[in-house]
This record gives sequence, C-alpha cells and structure tokens, in this order.
Amino acid sequence: MSPVRSGMAESESESFVVLVAVALELGDAFVERVRAVRPGAELVSMPYATSIPSGEARSAEHGHGDVDLNAAQLSDAARDAWKRADVAIVLDVPDDLASLAPNLRWIQCAAAGVDKFDLASFSRAGIRLSNASGLGAASISEFVIGRILQVCKNLPTFDDQQRRHEWTVHFGTELTGRTIGIVGFGSIGRQVARRAQAFDMRVVASRASASTGDHDPDADAMFSSADLDLMLSECDVVVACLPSTPATIDLFDAARFSAMRRGAIFCNVGRGVQVVEPDLIEALESGHVRAGILDVTRVEPLPANDRLWDAPNLLLSPHSSVSLDRYAANLEVLVVDNLRRFLEGDRLINEVDLTGD
Repeated sequence: MSPVRSGMAESESESFVVLVAVALELGDAFVERVRAVRPGAELVSMPYATSIPSGEARSAEHGHGDVDLNAAQLSDAARDAWKRADVAIVLDVPDDLASLAPNLRWIQCAAAGVDKFDLASFSRAGIRLSNASGLGAASISEFVIGRILQVCKNLPTFDDQQRRHEWTVHFGTELTGRTIGIVGFGSIGRQVARRAQAFDMRVVASRASASTGDHDPDADAMFSSADLDLMLSECDVVVACLPSTPATIDLFDAARFSAMRRGAIFCNVGRGVQVVEPDLIEALESGHVRAGILDVTRVEPLPANDRLWDAPNLLLSPHSSVSLDRYAANLEVLVVDNLRRFLEGDRLINEVDLTGD
C-alpha cells in the first residue's frame, strides 16, 4: 500500500518529513496546524497495520506486546517513509532504527510507556524522545473509579442476577471514609486521587521520589517506596499506576498482598509484569484480597487457558482502560506544540531522559 502524503514541501528548500506511524487520521485541520509551525512540511501516513505486507502488525500497536517489529518485514513504501523521516509519531519502532531512518531526530510516542524502546540507541543516534504521558489520565482514572464502584456496589452480581431472573438482595460497601492507596503518583495516580476525594475517600500515595510525611495537595499522606508495606496496611483499596522499571517488576507478590488489609481491593492499570499473578489468585481464593481489577496482564493477549480468567472476584479487561474518543485530538495538540518546541530547540513536553538518570 502506498503511503498517504499531505503538505508536500515544494516551497521549502529543505524537505521536512513527519512520519505518522500510528492510526491517526491526517485531517486538513491537523495538516494545516503542522504546516503553520513548519511551512511545507510533508506528512506521510504509514501505520504499522499497512507497513507489513503480511498485515501482521505487532500487538504493541495497541500499547503492548513483545513481538519484534523487524525492519525486514516492512514494505518498500514503509522503508522509504522511514528513510526520509525527520520526525515520527509512533507506538513502537522497527529494529535497526539508525540504519533504517538516518534522518530521524525526534520520536513522539503516542502512548505514555516507553519501556519497549532502546533508549541508549536513540541517544547514540541523536534522536530525541517524548511520550504522551497524561493524555489518557482522565479516562483511565474514570475507568478505575467505575471498576471500584462495580465491586463495592455489587454491580456484576446484580447484572448476573438479572440475566438469571433472580431476585436476591445484596447490600454494598460505602466508599466515604475508606482509604485508597495509590502506588505511582504520576498523572494517572493524581487523577484517580482527585476523583476518589470527590467520594470523600482518604487518599494515601507513594512514589519513588517521595519521603514519608511529604506534603502533596492531592493526597492526605505521602509514603516513600521503602514504606510501601506500611502504606498498604492502611488501605481498603490499592491502585497501581506504575511504569515498568527493574524496581517495579514483581512488586506485588504474596508478601505485598499479605501487607494489605484483609478485604482490600487491588487494581492494576500500570504494567502486567508488576504483579505475580499466581500470588494474586491465591490471595483472591483465600479472601484476603476481596477483589482484583486488572486492565493489564503479564502476557497479552491473555491465553484462553490462563488461570486468571476463572479467578474468583477478578475483573479483567483487555488493556482498554483508556478512552479514545478524545485521545487523537489531544495527541494532535501535543504533536503540534512539541513540533514548535523541537524546531526552536526547546525542551519537549514529556521529553524522556535518554541517559536514564
């Protein structure tokens, strides 16, 4: 399939190519906004789904997955687009990027997570990287609160009873006065906190840079990572919103679940590798954890024979907590703003430190 081109740089003495490697519609308004910042810019639409002749796009196009996008798989049109690109909007990148895209100087990731990228190779190639942290925070936090309400108000039970035409009374749990603990107090965690406060919940939170006792306007108490177990012992609900780092892999294991109050609700909208899933299942079976809410799992898509499907009191969703109805429009705003910053040599919004410091 040939790439879709908009805004050919005929008026510019030097071409400037923006490769859109995600399913972002190149509407006239978006093209005009890009060209207002960089006159004559050429936009090339080449999403992964049309880049690979077999049509077998890696699952990371949807924000997750472990399959390598081999540069050799790309169509001739896709290879040409990467070769000419100065800027790329992506969810993932092919391997051997330095050879494939010699002109590339900035990558705008359309998602928040960048753990799939080889940051050192970007640094060596002189490629800057920014992510879309915060774009989905509002919708993800709404999802989290909705799932918590499902558990506390017995909504799945009532739905099941309606399907079976059964009239059995169940009374729910009140959120007012309960303590919610947020592990990872970034953009998503803060949005969860603000919505929980609207339900008059007590909010406690931990983050890597915090010290126990720190003040934060969005939390009633802050804890350091070292005091995570102490925080968990106070929580009726625990929400994990963490990025994937060596320190967060297998963070929630049997010991962590034991540290939670008996009857606590556990929710993970961070990364699947942070949960030791057999330990969560055991905690659910014993009743120590009242309910689990997982939007992410260690293996995605989750195999049909995985034990998680049948774990008691577990609500699963296929990495779908973000809402996309406004995401594309918000991403366009971020791209245009960051393009202006890039051209002016300024720091980008959500620019990633490639040194790892």
